[in-house]
Amino acid sequence: MQAFNDHLMVLASPWMDGRLPGTKGMAQAMDYVEWGFRKAGLAAPAKAADGSPSYRQPFSLGDKRSFSNQTLTASAKGKALEFALNKDWLLTEIGPASDVTGELVFVGYGIDNPDRNYTSFDESTSLEGKVALLLRFEPMKEAGTSRWSERGWSGAAGFQNKLAAVAKRNPAAIILVNTPGASDDRIKSLKVSGSGLAKVPVAIVSPEAADVLVKAAEDGQRSIMDLRKLADEKGTVIAWPGTRVHLSATEERSQLMAENVVGLLPGRGAIKDEIIVMGGHLDHLGYGDFGSRSGPGPLHPGADDNASGSAGIMLLADLLGKEYAKLPADQPLRSILFIAFSAEESGLNGSRHYVRNPLFPARDHVIMFNYDMIGRMKNERLSVSGSGSAKGLHEFVTPIYEKAKQDYGIVVVATKEPDMGGSDQASFLQAGIPALFGIIADFHQDYHTPRDVQGLINRESAVKSVWLFRDLALAIAQRPERFEFDTNMGPMRGSPLRVRLGVRSADTEDNSGVSIAEVTTGGAAEAAGFKLGDKLIKWNKTTVTSREQFVGLLRTHEPGDEVQAVVLRDGEQVTLFVKFPAKS
Repeated sequence: MQAFNDHLMVLASPWMDGRLPGTKGMAQAMDYVEWGFRKAGLAAPAKAADGSPSYRQPFSLGDKRSFSNQTLTASAKGKALEFALNKDWLLTEIGPASDVTGELVFVGYGIDNPDRNYTSFDESTSLEGKVALLLRFEPMKEAGTSRWSERGWSGAAGFQNKLAAVAKRNPAAIILVNTPGASDDRIKSLKVSGSGLAKVPVAIVSPEAADVLVKAAEDGQRSIMDLRKLADEKGTVIAWPGTRVHLSATEERSQLMAENVVGLLPGRGAIKDEIIVMGGHLDHLGYGDFGSRSGPGPLHPGADDNASGSAGIMLLADLLGKEYAKLPADQPLRSILFIAFSAEESGLNGSRHYVRNPLFPARDHVIMFNYDMIGRMKNERLSVSGSGSAKGLHEFVTPIYEKAKQDYGIVVVATKEPDMGGSDQASFLQAGIPALFGIIADFHQDYHTPRDVQGLINRESAVKSVWLFRDLALAIAQRPERFEFDTNMGPMRGSPLRVRLGVRSADTEDNSGVSIAEVTTGGAAEAAGFKLGDKLIKWNKTTVTSREQFVGLLRTHEPGDEVQAVVLRDGEQVTLFVKFPAKS
């Protein structure tokens, strides 16, 4: 318990800066995990550039963009205005850097939504060569909350559709306004997530800077709040021929590198060359520049996601090393490769790199264990999926699950269906390697927010789950026969889904539906109106009882399909209509 707590406290501390790849904090976190692997007696299975043994497997994340020489100035009716970088404004990675001068035009919320009888533009609206001043979010009530949703913002508030509606009118640049009075902490920050959504420069300005700009353009007659209230009522475009904005910046690109941290517990005997992978991602979101459910700015410590899983991997390295030492010298054992993956949050990059560049022959990999978010179990419930990914695996692990309930009190919510979605086991499954995925069975709303802190971690339950993983790994390490990947397992057929709904879901305790734990920005679910906390109870008139069943239903769909869904929200049934994008 103490060792797990120590690891967790270090990895989730502010000193680690949210463990974003390419940052000093992530480098420190990797150093700490490597120290733990060394202390547990693991061997260095990789090779450094000079050929020496290494605990690191480096890989490129592509180009890293940065901006310099950023300036934002304006002239309004002969008055010159200059705005301070990082205080008043910031160029975003939503668009490129450029040197642009154009007439300022207010475009309100930039929303085309005929279903709500709200349109910011008419057919003749052209922004050719102009700089569009665009409000964040969507029409609000007096209190700064959405007029179109009782729970947060509707799908219309997202950047993607708003930027597309503005971009089709061909502006030279777009200036996003942190809308004054919005009941959303994101208006306090100039950091926004998103990259490459626009082909023109996109800057963001503070409410105060926007007010200075608007008052100068309006000759003091109206403020940015006045214009917000106007846009709250109806779509509007206001041109200011006497106001011109100049935006300029230089863009530099450099290579962004990341590293998986690896350590090997050597096996022995006839099966020592066969590999069990025990992995979990080490990275998180930094300050929420991407992937945050509450917006960028504050530190995202990622205590559950996934300092808990990383601490578990470090503890397992020590526990399994001691178990191997206890066994008879002539006991055949598979080798166990421990991996703390990097860049999972940005697209499973670390695990994908590993399966494409394995440290040992791919054919020798027997099974992969992935641990992601094991720190906040409710009622001792842990989801373990994927027992159907190999022939006979489900039958082999079920008695171990039952014994863990008896010995440790852990309730394993077992799912045969492999999870092909948002964590590192998917990379191994797609490579034909069986995988078991451990994660809390009941999601919490602090996921991907600054509230995912170490003080909320249930240490005792997390350690019990580590004991379960130890028992599973130890049993498979000694099993004479290896497991054969089951390409015909149920609806999976060894291939990923053909459509993506854009949610993260979890089973409910009473099998009365599927809880929606996350709604991805810009996905089909957001466009349909799914909300965090919804419970999906029907899909095309089929009653939904479990996540496994729901994934099976998703596998029946093709791009372009339209589906009726029913969710339970605040005690009422709400019907939603999902349209999966057609293939482009």
